Amino acid sequence: MNVGTIAMLIAGLFCFGVGAYLAATGNRTTGIALMAMGLIFQVLTLRQLKSARRTHGDEQ
Repeated sequence: MNVGTIAMLIAGLFCFGVGAYLAATGNRTTGIALMAMGLIFQVLTLRQLKSARRTHGDEQ
């Protein structure tokens, strides 16, 4: 896993967590937008991991 993949993973978790907090505490629109961004980051991370696995196989 490279640094970019790890950064997207952390960004996804952070955005989703902050979005869930904001949606629960009152700022619903911003919270939902942040949760959506977090899910997009997670999908991009999974796509990168799948691509790396396909490219490199099980060399490790």
